Amino acid sequence: MRILMIGSNNAWRMEAAVKRAFRRAGHETLLIDDRRTKRLIGRRLTQRWARRHARRYRPDFVFLSKCLALEPETVAEIIRDLPNAMWYHDPQWHADLQRPDIAHIATIGKLARTFFVTGFESEWRAHGLEAKFLPAAGDAGIQPVAHDPKFASDVTFIGTGYDPERARYLIVLSSHLHVRIWGLGWDQWRDKLRWGGRAVEGRDFAAVCSSSKIVLGINPVRAQGGTTYTSDRTWMVMLAGGFYLGQYSTGLADMLQDGVHCAWYSDVGSCTNRCLHFIANPSERQTIRYQGEQFVRANHTYDQRVPFILEDRKWVNPL
Repeated sequence: MRILMIGSNNAWRMEAAVKRAFRRAGHETLLIDDRRTKRLIGRRLTQRWARRHARRYRPDFVFLSKCLALEPETVAEIIRDLPNAMWYHDPQWHADLQRPDIAHIATIGKLARTFFVTGFESEWRAHGLEAKFLPAAGDAGIQPVAHDPKFASDVTFIGTGYDPERARYLIVLSSHLHVRIWGLGWDQWRDKLRWGGRAVEGRDFAAVCSSSKIVLGINPVRAQGGTTYTSDRTWMVMLAGGFYLGQYSTGLADMLQDGVHCAWYSDVGSCTNRCLHFIANPSERQTIRYQGEQFVRANHTYDQRVPFILEDRKWVNPL
C-alpha cells in the first residue's frame, strides 16, 4: 500500500515514528511536512505544494496529523475518495474550540473518515467528529542504554513546563526527594527545581530514563477527567528502560498493572511514599521495570497500532 502522511518530519515526533512502523509493515510511505514548508514558502504556495505531492504520489491511504498549515479545502481535495485517518495526540483540548488552532484541528478532523484520539473520545464525538479511541504508543526503536552518571537521579520528570499546577506538584516532591526535570519552559521555576535547562531526545532521552531510579508521569490539569488518556511519553519511558510511576486512573490501570508493569499513585502524598518505597527496594523496582518494558514492546509500540489505523478497527486492550 502507498501511504501519504501529512505532519511533522522531525525524527523524534509521532508522525516519523508511525512512518517507520508503516514501512516495517511493508508499506511504501511518503511523509510531507506542511508546517515546515509553510515557514519556507508561505501558506498560499504550501497549498499548491501539498496538492502536487498528493497527485504525483497517488496514495492508497492518507494519514493526517494536525494539518495546521493546510486549508480545509486542500485536505478535502487530497483525501477525496481515499481511505484516510487522522490521529490527534493532544485530545485534552476538546473544550477549547474557541482557540484558532484547536478549531482548525476539529475542522480537519470532521473531514477525516476516522478521528483517532488518545482519550476524551466521547467529548470529541459531542462536537460532531467520528472520534475513536486509540492509545498513544512508543517507537519500537527506543531501547535502554547504559547508566550515565550525568543523567542520574532518584526521581525524574520529562516534559514541558506549561502547567503551573504540575510545577507546584514537583516543587512539593523536591522537598522530600532528589528530583530532576528535563524539558523546555521551566524558566520561572528554575530557582525551585533542579532543571536540566533543555529537552532530551533520542539517546539522551533513553539515558535519562535508564539512569533514573524512577521516572514520573504527571498529567496536566487540563487532562483531569480523562480515564484512559496518557501521553506517548508513558510508553517511551518504559521502552527506554525507565521505571514508570504514573498518576492513577481507572482506564490506565486496566492497560498497565500496578506492581507488574509500572506503579501508580493518587496524590502528592502517595507519590512521595511510593517513591521512597521503590528507591529503598531496587530489586522489586528492577523486576517491574523489566516486565513493563517487555510488555510495552510487545503491545504498545506504533507497530501494533498500524492495523487499527489502516483497517479502521476498534482498539482492543491486550489485557
